[in-house]
Amino acid sequence: MSNSCLQCDWCSSQWDVSPMFFGCPTCAKDGKKRPLEVKYGMNETVATATAGLWRWAKLLPAVDCGKRVTLYEGATPLVPIQVECSDANRLFLKNETATPTWSWKDRPNAVSVSVAKQLGFSRVVAKSTGNHGNALAAYAAAAQIDATILCNDSTPNLQLALMEGFGARVIRGGNQDKILSNMIADQSYFPCTILCPHGGYSNPFGVEGFKTIAFEIVEALGGNAPDRIFIPVGSGDGVYGIWKGFRELAERHQIASLPKIVACQPHGANSASRTWHRGQHHVETLRGVNTSALSVAELITGDHALRSVYESRGEFREASESQIAAAAKDLRRRGFALELASALPYACLVDALSTNSSTGETWVVVGSGAAVKWPETIIKDYFPPMSFAEDIEEITFR
Repeated sequence: MSNSCLQCDWCSSQWDVSPMFFGCPTCAKDGKKRPLEVKYGMNETVATATAGLWRWAKLLPAVDCGKRVTLYEGATPLVPIQVECSDANRLFLKNETATPTWSWKDRPNAVSVSVAKQLGFSRVVAKSTGNHGNALAAYAAAAQIDATILCNDSTPNLQLALMEGFGARVIRGGNQDKILSNMIADQSYFPCTILCPHGGYSNPFGVEGFKTIAFEIVEALGGNAPDRIFIPVGSGDGVYGIWKGFRELAERHQIASLPKIVACQPHGANSASRTWHRGQHHVETLRGVNTSALSVAELITGDHALRSVYESRGEFREASESQIAAAAKDLRRRGFALELASALPYACLVDALSTNSSTGETWVVVGSGAAVKWPETIIKDYFPPMSFAEDIEEITFR
């Protein structure tokens, strides 16, 4: 018997877990696009010795053990970090680059692909600028099912090559929302997409994988939640999923307090931040984006990201391109090669330290993806070192 159902958080309508990929049918009658979410019974959350994030199976969609797909994702390190002027607070980096495809997108795809198998799908599809497509391609390969990734022209060749290397079919260009909707409508493709149905379709399951980041942080902090957690925000699934994880632990009395969510966006892709600063609750599409942090370069963020900030009494913070670049450089000097979108929340944390008077708090910054998958951003303005002739036998440094 399933421990879960699908529920609309707007009208509270409930359905059995099934392939419902176009949002809430009840709200749709009123012309509203509202996502369905997975809701669980109030049973205790017990971590088991199961591989990967499935050790948290009691708060994940019900999937038979033989259909759970894993590449031993999760269990990423929570690393103490020191930042100038941070002596009054404890700071940690949740290093999500230590995953099979080097980004936090492994977590939602482990869940989505597993649910796809559970529901009898043999083909999965998604849109991606890079990290998400790579994770989906890898987990589809592990599950021995067919994957199609829709990419735009800005996706780096390395990312495309990795996707195809995992065995995925890559399609560039076209009206991707329409293509994807048609692939879902014929009921042969499982959409490993985001929660909010902006394009008319929605995946209620992938966001559940992000919750395990919250579970692991609480476990690493001895059963406590941090006071604040800084998270990069693009579509919004990551920030909302992590918030949902903390919220579900609090509902089950497994943590005494909830963290404030600090949602981080670049100045050039700040649809949700703009909305929050106006005190509004519905995100509008930007006319364009302008940021080198490609993983969060979204024209629109889902309203669920706003909910996580409002509910947690947190805030949105923004960083400039120069701040993001400086943060990435600082992290590399500490031994962490994070992509620009993943350095974004660190940039916001550094800025917050300079203006925040709180002391004795525990702050966590989520590093969501590795720089090595975005080589263009690493070698930009890079000049190789001088090469010496073979007869040079001694070099001195001043």
